[in-house]
Amino acid sequence: MPNKNSKIYAISVVGGYEEKVAMIFAERAHTLNLNIKSIVYSEDLKGTVIVELGDPKDLYYLIRGVKNVKRRKPIQINVQDVVRLLRPPISIPTLEKGQLIEVIGGPFKGMKGRVVEIYPSRSEADITLLEGDSKILVTIPLEYMKVSEEEK
Repeated sequence: MPNKNSKIYAISVVGGYEEKVAMIFAERAHTLNLNIKSIVYSEDLKGTVIVELGDPKDLYYLIRGVKNVKRRKPIQINVQDVVRLLRPPISIPTLEKGQLIEVIGGPFKGMKGRVVEIYPSRSEADITLLEGDSKILVTIPLEYMKVSEEEK
């Protein structure tokens, strides 16, 4: 968790250059001895690097002259916004034993199956795959499943 005195800013950068800009920021913060607490980027959050710093004046020295920074006026954000941006909510379907499902992620993506057992504490379920001749029992995360259209 950030310090009370820390400020968090979202800096707009050219898409695809988030890692490169974050590395430049880290090197510059070290070289100029700036009061930068953390630098974060996510592949899911295109065109944005998030910086936590103690003194907002240091932000000017951090972004000055960096080629791939698009907008020179960073946007101040709060911690809740950062958490929401970096970890989007996952909708987990409500399942019952015997229900027909479709796998929407992982190595079994696109296959259909039937729920055998649900483990809510682990967010996983055992399913029997209905593809092919043999019935295979696999355990997969709940977020990789959706209720099959045939069942509705």
